[in-house]
Amino acid sequence: MYKFDENAQCLDMDTNLFFDKYEENKETASFVDSLCIRCPAQRQCLAYAVSNQEWGVWGGVYFEGGKISKEFNSHKTKEDWFNVWSGIVMDQ
Repeated sequence: MYKFDENAQCLDMDTNLFFDKYEENKETASFVDSLCIRCPAQRQCLAYAVSNQEWGVWGGVYFEGGKISKEFNSHKTKEDWFNVWSGIVMDQ
């Protein structure tokens, strides 16, 4: 079981935002993406998703079995991807 960082932006949020609702609605997806980009736990979240072959949004990226989903990340622009990757390599 994933132990969330106490500073994670998603604590106490509806988990469906990171699965079904993300998949169904681009506005929800954009909201979740922006939440994750600002989150101090983003790096930890991404690492957990890959290591544990997770599904859903982790660190602002939608995964399917620990792999980046092309389908559910298709709304992201180059700037969005830059923000995701720069967030994990730079101190937040």
